[in-house]
Amino acid sequence: MKKLFLVSIALSLLALCAFQAPRKAPNIVFMLADDLGWADLGCYGNTFHETPNLNQLAAEGAQFQRAYAACAVCSPTRASIMTGKYPARLQITDWIPGVVYPYAKFQTAKMRYELPKEEEILPELLHKNGYATYHVGKWHLGETEEFWPHNRGFDVNIGGHSKGQPGSYFYPYKNVTPNADYSVKFLPEGGKEGDYLTDFLTDHALKLIEKHANNPQPFFLNMSYYQVHTPLQGKPDYVKKYEEKKKTLGVSKPNPIYAAMIQSLDESVGRILKKLDELGMRDNTIVVFTSDNGGLVEVDGNAPLREGKGFYYEGGIRVPLLVRYPAVTQPRSTPQDVVASIDYVPTLLELAQLAKKKDVDGRSFVPTLKGKSPKETRTLYWHYPHYHTPQRPPTGAVMAGDYKLIEFLGENRWELYNVRDDVSEQHNLVTEKPQLAAQLRKKLQRWQSETGARFPSPNPNYDSEKPFRNSITAWKGENRL
Repeated sequence: MKKLFLVSIALSLLALCAFQAPRKAPNIVFMLADDLGWADLGCYGNTFHETPNLNQLAAEGAQFQRAYAACAVCSPTRASIMTGKYPARLQITDWIPGVVYPYAKFQTAKMRYELPKEEEILPELLHKNGYATYHVGKWHLGETEEFWPHNRGFDVNIGGHSKGQPGSYFYPYKNVTPNADYSVKFLPEGGKEGDYLTDFLTDHALKLIEKHANNPQPFFLNMSYYQVHTPLQGKPDYVKKYEEKKKTLGVSKPNPIYAAMIQSLDESVGRILKKLDELGMRDNTIVVFTSDNGGLVEVDGNAPLREGKGFYYEGGIRVPLLVRYPAVTQPRSTPQDVVASIDYVPTLLELAQLAKKKDVDGRSFVPTLKGKSPKETRTLYWHYPHYHTPQRPPTGAVMAGDYKLIEFLGENRWELYNVRDDVSEQHNLVTEKPQLAAQLRKKLQRWQSETGARFPSPNPNYDSEKPFRNSITAWKGENRL
């Protein structure tokens, strides 16, 4: 009789478990730095910058070694993060609105100046599935307000508008020029002289997180830092600290102001992570930290990677990526699988156990987070039919596995590298492996055709003796599609 009683209790407990409410949907904190290089963090080997909070995040989850931005400049990558699509397909292929080069060898391709309304983007998908959606920081995906975060699926927009950099990192965060107003818009009231923008934005991000302390509604926080984009401005005491550190080490290369900005970025990340812990949200929050493109090579270099922002060597497109979701990720894991910014939409939707978005170019890397490497070789594509500088001309690229082929658009010039064995891309293999180069070239051309990629054309006004850049014309919409 006693045995039957115990069996009855066990069956009752099992039935009770079976009818418990489903697990709360995970919160999502997506932290996107601006112009932060792959080699800028301590967890990626940097010995000058101090990033203890990001190092800790890496130790608590997955630190990807081969994560890529969909473009070597900001707006196209940000569009890919929101849609899961290649920038070429979206026809957002340069930072918005870009720059016109009236006397360059090529007329660069026209492009869209906004993230199309017909695209259902990540916050809209999450919002209709019950998420509160918050945007804090940089947006840079539309010239007019109808395309800004509060009109694209976000319940709250703090600091997101058309510009890709702040007027200043110090209060009141403004700088008005004859050609543009770089003042940061949609900021809450408050502040005083000496306040730092990154701290101010984080203050308000924490308030948004706190709203969910006793609220079952899941939230998506798109924490999009302006840091570490120009203007280079660090807190004076931090700058002084790194100037002294540089003297002590007897080195010439690191930029103390840049190091100070990275410290402020790291502290902001640490404050957000601490708040999640304080509110008991760690276990049920997906945390992602990455960058929109490679570092600005003129500031601090990107060694051991070659070049930087604006070019399709590894320094321009390989970015840091840290992911922590205790239900899925293993501490101190260092995946070698190739992932890209087109992958965030399918990955986050799968982690949130939501329906797949069918029209995406990316693929979920949840299996990688679980320690299962994909069997097939990954192929990624890039298309940049613009000049970033005279030294960074229109370029395309394709990478299959370890090999990357770079095309200099309109010039019939190609470079091939094994980016695993030759991470600094010093050994051009295009003449040593002509068959492989030809195969990759065909792949790239098929993809360009399939996505409707637009190309630069010969410029009838080409004049090497005239000024190369005329930034004023960029603001007149002369390159708008």
